Amino acid sequence: MSRIFLVLFICVFCSCKKNGREQPDNIGGDQDSTTISKDELQKLNFTEFVLDPDSEKYIAGWWKYKELEDKINKLKNADFSYFKSDKKIIETLIREFKKTELLDINEEAIQARILVVETMYLKLNNTINISSSTKEEIKKAITNLLEAFSNLNYQINKKLERDSQNISKPE
Repeated sequence: MSRIFLVLFICVFCSCKKNGREQPDNIGGDQDSTTISKDELQKLNFTEFVLDPDSEKYIAGWWKYKELEDKINKLKNADFSYFKSDKKIIETLIREFKKTELLDINEEAIQARILVVETMYLKLNNTINISSSTKEEIKKAITNLLEAFSNLNYQINKKLERDSQNISKPE
């Protein structure tokens, strides 16, 4: 009877070790399947608006916008290091970006676009840092952030264009 228990114990012990060895191989395979290249990012389908030259001149002093734009450009080049960093760093950038907004372009449409950029920025950070995220989920989060930033640029262009038009009302 004790021999049966000894044999069963050895079988169970050996089978546990076998499962433990297989697990790390699967983890390594999952990490490779979520790697996104610069070429894949360039194939993402979204409409990109850039700032007009007049808008560029106008926001030249808005340093936090330039910093955010720099992070977006790095993202387009498949550099995810910033988004893999501490969430507090990202939240600080967003908070300072919102605080330092230029007063002349402070209107509801632009505020809404800034809120969407903030949401998509944090969503991308979460998606990248969750180990169970698939490649398609990460690409979708990247597309959403790029679209949100593009729409912010569009609204800034539109606001400054409207402000530059001098429409006189007939009396």
